[in-house]
Amino acid sequence: MCGWLKSLTCVLATRNKFNHYLKRKAIMIEPIRTFLETPRVAYLSSIDLRGYPHTVPVWFAVDGDDLIFSTAKSRTRVKHVLVNSKGAVTIGGNMGDPEGYLIQGDFKIDEDPTKALRNKVITRYISGEALEQFLTRMAHEERLIIRLTPTKVIRVR
Repeated sequence: MCGWLKSLTCVLATRNKFNHYLKRKAIMIEPIRTFLETPRVAYLSSIDLRGYPHTVPVWFAVDGDDLIFSTAKSRTRVKHVLVNSKGAVTIGGNMGDPEGYLIQGDFKIDEDPTKALRNKVITRYISGEALEQFLTRMAHEERLIIRLTPTKVIRVR
């Protein structure tokens, strides 16, 4: 076998050997969970229809090992996730917040008929009368949950 062909065969065999590892779900270890307890703005990046990142600021909550985001069904990000489930979220790591994480993974759209997940996200950021006014303004919107199952977590500074 030629040298370059043997090298290519080794690379492909190694890549296939680690495919299972690469598809594993990332585990949210305690320091990351502690960081995520603070209600910061996250930057959700989906892939648009032309293959470019589409990044928007969003509120989030932690649900098990997943991150969840409440969004109107009509938002562009929903269309992107339905076409390409790959994406990422960046939280922190900016001025005034030197610690942060880039969380890559697979997005999924969930229905939220009881609005429990929507409320879990929103009540992290607002409460009291402001919460009631906010929920009243959103009452007419059909909302969904975007769920990110992490496959890789990278600390950013």
